[in-house]
Amino acid sequence: MPVQDRFNPCAARRALLLGAGALGVTVVAGCGGDPAEPAANGGATSPAAAGSTSGATNPFDNTGAPTQPGEAAPPTGALVATKEVPVGGGVIAKDTVLVVQPKQGTFKAFKAACPHQGIMVDPPTTGDSVINCPGHNSQFKVADGSLVRGPASRGLNGVPVKVQDGYVVEV
Repeated sequence: MPVQDRFNPCAARRALLLGAGALGVTVVAGCGGDPAEPAANGGATSPAAAGSTSGATNPFDNTGAPTQPGEAAPPTGALVATKEVPVGGGVIAKDTVLVVQPKQGTFKAFKAACPHQGIMVDPPTTGDSVINCPGHNSQFKVADGSLVRGPASRGLNGVPVKVQDGYVVEV
């Protein structure tokens, strides 16, 4: 009588991969959606879709009309709302710019790429005096982006900014 293989690792692996692939397709399909598609409320579109000239829901990508009634559109070149940048900390804006607020009301911006090898630096934690690069542990001063320690050979590249209408705006 032949011995039956009760566990076939190849079949189990194949089933796992097929299941993961099917789940991925389901998730991707579920993430789609047409913002121009009429809503269930009698065909009206959402406020974000109605106020946007590009259909984008990110207010920093919207250069058209306000996204909500009574809400002003961000100024041209807006990186981030000032209220989103913690005092003594920072945030990455538009995936390439680090905006920091070293002290209340003072905003600075730097290219978020470390000058050593272009790795994205980490925004400083509130109260930290340095910006860290997770790649090789270079450190930069929050106050001015200057180099504290390498292997980077220079500080972060500055980005000129100003505050306008409650936003940090690239000049």
